[in-house]
Parts: sequence; structure tokens; C-alpha cells
Amino acid sequence: MSCLTRNMQHQLSRYLQKNSDEFSSYDPEGIRTALVSKGVCPSDVTTDQLSVILKQLASR
Repeated sequence: MSCLTRNMQHQLSRYLQKNSDEFSSYDPEGIRTALVSKGVCPSDVTTDQLSVILKQLASR
């Protein structure tokens, strides 16, 4: 499992908040694939790590 730094987690959270309409479905694997293909997210970030970020955003 790769190391997801707090800074990277914060940046991904901000990106997902600003582009929430683009990622309307709660499919962590699909969102991860889209972020990696856009170059926003490194490919070694796991689906589980992204799920944690999405859960934190949903609880806000």
C-alpha cells in the first residue's frame, strides 16, 4: 500500500469537492481511474485510500 501523505489527501479532497458534479457516482474505483488518467492522482494510490477520502467528504 502506498503512502498517502496528508498534503496529498488534502489536495485530492479539494479537487473532488471542486469537481463534485463530475464525480457524481460513489464508485471509488471509477473515480480513481478517472483521476489517474487526468494526472491528478498518482497511480499507486489505492481504491481503499480513495474510499476513505470520499467517506470523509460525505460526512462533512
